Amino acid sequence: MKNKSIKHSHYIYDHCLVVIIFFFFCYTQYSFAQYGTLVDEVEAEDGILTGVTVSTLTSGYSGTGYITGFDNIGDKVTVTVNVTEAGFYKLVIRYLANLGEKTQDLYVNGEGPSLIVFPLTITFSDIDAGNYLLNEGANTITVQKNWGWSDVDKFTIYPALENTYNITPDLIDEDADSVTKALYDTLVSWFGEKIISGQTNSYFDIINDKTGRIPMIRAWDFQSYTEGYPYHWDGGGHTFGLEDNGSVQAAIDWYNNTAHKGLVTFHWHWHSPSGGSPGTNTFYTNETSFDVSQAVIPATQEYNDIIRDIDTIAYQLKRLQSTGIPVLWRPLHEAGGGWFWWGAKGQQACLKLYNILFDRLKNHHQLHNLIWVWSTPETDWYPGNDSVDIIGHDSYPGAYNYTTQKNAFDRLYNLVNGEKLIAMTENGPIPEPENCLTYDTPWLYFLSWADLVTQQNSDLHLWDVYNHYDVLSFEGDYVNRPTSIIEPEISNDYQLFPIPAKDVVHIEGEHITKMELIDIKGKIIFTANNPADEIDIHKYENGIYILKLYNVHKVSFYKLIINK
Repeated sequence: MKNKSIKHSHYIYDHCLVVIIFFFFCYTQYSFAQYGTLVDEVEAEDGILTGVTVSTLTSGYSGTGYITGFDNIGDKVTVTVNVTEAGFYKLVIRYLANLGEKTQDLYVNGEGPSLIVFPLTITFSDIDAGNYLLNEGANTITVQKNWGWSDVDKFTIYPALENTYNITPDLIDEDADSVTKALYDTLVSWFGEKIISGQTNSYFDIINDKTGRIPMIRAWDFQSYTEGYPYHWDGGGHTFGLEDNGSVQAAIDWYNNTAHKGLVTFHWHWHSPSGGSPGTNTFYTNETSFDVSQAVIPATQEYNDIIRDIDTIAYQLKRLQSTGIPVLWRPLHEAGGGWFWWGAKGQQACLKLYNILFDRLKNHHQLHNLIWVWSTPETDWYPGNDSVDIIGHDSYPGAYNYTTQKNAFDRLYNLVNGEKLIAMTENGPIPEPENCLTYDTPWLYFLSWADLVTQQNSDLHLWDVYNHYDVLSFEGDYVNRPTSIIEPEISNDYQLFPIPAKDVVHIEGEHITKMELIDIKGKIIFTANNPADEIDIHKYENGIYILKLYNVHKVSFYKLIINK
């Protein structure tokens, strides 16, 4: 009996081992098929742990455990991955988020944070955390508490494939007027080649003071144009009531002043049609009792109220249409967050409201000057490619974070299957344009929000962004920016010799913190941080170049002639 029992236990062990190996083989083959060839993988428990712990309580993890306890600010895990050559790589994180969808901060080589969304899952699962530029050799990856309440098991690196696009050639409104179609065609032609500069009406004029440039997109808000506006002043205090604050006329005047070259966008902080109290922001869920789930049912009072408000806004949009102004139109923004009443009852009610809004404006009011922009990234909230012209991301990663936000970009890219234009429809810090276009994150435009443009961007960064050769903006008097670089002004901060140059150009003056060499087409062909006080020009062809020199005080431009 003893020998038979031992033999039987060996059979069970061998059978289980075969099953385990089989499932591991299937999983690895699936991973390779899904993401490509494995480059590197690191178990989270092998990383540097700060405020977090290793656990084995929940089954299904790989390695010897998983990391849990992202409870307090600063809690994080950092691992090191290795690649043989610099380039873009896909990061896949194995995780568990069985208490609901959570968001955490991700840092790559100390830069960030980028926000990583971990969807609800009851078992350990893989999430494509986006594509990131990695250096040859060792690179650090950190997941740090933002929301918390999720676990991290393993980090895996694969080669990243560059996004490919099949942008829809036509607007969703088949009856769009000619000027709106022409604008859309222009936007499609710019996408991936240029980035359009944008700013809300608030703080718009300060851009020219700081950069010598004028944003090409100007954004206004319809929030005061409905009966539910809670800040109407009746002489004794706030009350509800429509107020024309002049935004529509201002948009018309500005568009005409730009010789029809400026781009007008309107969003709508829709104060609830009823409910709430005067003197409060009733577009917020917690400031109103208005129920959007009732508002999408015809014949209810709530339905009648939203139709009243839509019709009121339609009148304002008709003023723009009659003047020949195409509008980047962004209603019901950030719905998936739930903090606005239109998103408070879930995606079904919100999408029904969107469809009512679209049908009422397009078919009932015959508005055909609208390019429809949607800006919430959740898959189950998306109206669909047949209902959206531009997909947008509202980007607030923290002050002075100039990273490309590629994971957010790629999330939208996947949402629309590469068929829609992708824009940064709100932002605090402006991502570095050169990196966006070089590293497969070609935001169509950015649109800085009010005073955050100065609170979350340095003056030097603003100057660099608006004077970048691939950022579209205006010069004074709304002259189009040329496609090549602008003739630099003479500066006496540095002395360059010899000019014309043959071999090496020597530079005398203040300490240089950064140097860029730009060719006549405006392309940066050389850059260096804390460089030496000379530049070797052996490998550059004869011609005229611009040398851009940074120090702690300012940026200086110099014409550099190479004649070997």
